[in-house]
Amino acid sequence: MRPVLAHFLHVSGRRALTSLCLFLLLGAITQGIAFALVVPITEDLLTPDAAVPWTWIAVFAAVGLVHAVLHYRSVPMGNDLGADLVTVLHRAVAERAEKLPNRALGAGYSDRLAALDGTAVVVLMGLPAHVLRPAVAAVATPLTVILISAFLDLRVALTLAAGLVLLALCALLVARLLARREEPDGAEWLRRTYERPGAQPSGGLLPAATGEVLLWRVVELAACAAVGVCAALASGDGLSATKGVALVVLAVLTYRPMMEAVLLTSTIMNARGVMATIGKLLGTQEPGGTRDDRPGADWPERGDIVFDGVSLHVEGTAALDEVSFTIAEGTTTALVGTPDGTRLLLGDLLTGDVAPTSGEVRVGGVDVGTLAPSVVERRVARVSPAAPGLTHEEAARLLDSFPERLAERPGVRDGLDRLRATVAVHTEQQRTEREHTERVRTGQQRTEASEENGPVGEDTAAPPLSERDRWRLALLRALRSDPSLVVVDATAGVDPFGADPRLAELFTTLTRDRTCWLITGIGAELPPCDRVLEATGTGVTARTAVPN
Repeated sequence: MRPVLAHFLHVSGRRALTSLCLFLLLGAITQGIAFALVVPITEDLLTPDAAVPWTWIAVFAAVGLVHAVLHYRSVPMGNDLGADLVTVLHRAVAERAEKLPNRALGAGYSDRLAALDGTAVVVLMGLPAHVLRPAVAAVATPLTVILISAFLDLRVALTLAAGLVLLALCALLVARLLARREEPDGAEWLRRTYERPGAQPSGGLLPAATGEVLLWRVVELAACAAVGVCAALASGDGLSATKGVALVVLAVLTYRPMMEAVLLTSTIMNARGVMATIGKLLGTQEPGGTRDDRPGADWPERGDIVFDGVSLHVEGTAALDEVSFTIAEGTTTALVGTPDGTRLLLGDLLTGDVAPTSGEVRVGGVDVGTLAPSVVERRVARVSPAAPGLTHEEAARLLDSFPERLAERPGVRDGLDRLRATVAVHTEQQRTEREHTERVRTGQQRTEASEENGPVGEDTAAPPLSERDRWRLALLRALRSDPSLVVVDATAGVDPFGADPRLAELFTTLTRDRTCWLITGIGAELPPCDRVLEATGTGVTARTAVPN
């Protein structure tokens, strides 16, 4: 827990935690003072013919009021600190995931991310407000009572101190006993579930339920023993029965804060587990020590693409077997052959989305598995008409933000104009539909609308972009991002570049002076390209393209 909490304090500072601890300490001290006042009040109330101790009661009420105010102020401070704790740690996990190499974001990392669910958030948010308060009170309140008692009766103070030490030792012993059960994190639990469905957790000295019950019972027995010692000391010294009862009450109140803190053992263990998961995600707690937290490599400025002995096995079946080839930078390569899955897999290997079982895929000498996801997203453009987000709204946003310096390149102005015309038609259609709906709602043409257009107020769904417009939008969006590598998936639908010369011109503009992989559809005519990769079974053959 300490490295994770240290990271939080480094980011957010110690001011909020210091203020909260000060309020909690003052509240615990005032609680101890109030408990110490119980002795004279109880003794006077139980003594026959004694006057009511109004003075002590007034002081008790005043101290209780101060304690209530401090508690009222400390609870929202703890909640705010807990919210900051959750926000800072989740942001740190997200920022580190963005910088990690693609290959580091495996199933285990995803499982640990999934473990940070709503329950984990509740545990983290409750640490400052609901765990720190009893922990501070368990130390400060008994010490305050013992210190005040030492000025009145040293033997009573020593007895209370001895009982407190006994209680602390018993609680520590059982808490350590429970802490020896090491619960696996989410990734380990999933692995065990897949290997042994229905298997029960094992390990540790005691089952969880038995250990917790034993913990509570030991705490209660220790408290009763301490109270019995206090009562025996009082009666054996010739003290009155009323004072003996008052000391018994004082002992119970003195040990109460520690009992409350001990009852939070399971909560602290859960928090420790959540912190351990976050520590693994942040690279501060690894089984073999602190993990190397170097950021992912940046994209090389220039370089060839090299597949060096790449093999990939999926569930024991070879998808690729010892594939090796080199593609020069700035060239266009067409991936042909069957099946489509193998060719798409080559594209995923190139972008680092899939890690090979053996071998390396390098760009400019850099293993693509070491590239940070943010770098890949910025330097690689994936073009496909089936990509999500190719809508009229996205086309409108592209037209508003497309750089003017790129508009005069071959095929770009025509593509922008055609998209602009499509967006204008869509906008006009939407405006007409809104006006029609408004007329229907105000009572005009209600009968006709019900018969011809369906229920009142129901808008007709706008038709999606045509396939060619989706191609234009995808190509222009990639051109705007100025990528270093372009991966074009043309496996679905008709051949766009053979059917539309304008799209072919726009494609040529995008791929000029860039490295491009074109995954063609089966039987499609190849556009101008430099190299051809032909997938056959688990192998890939590279050859120079023959001009049409």
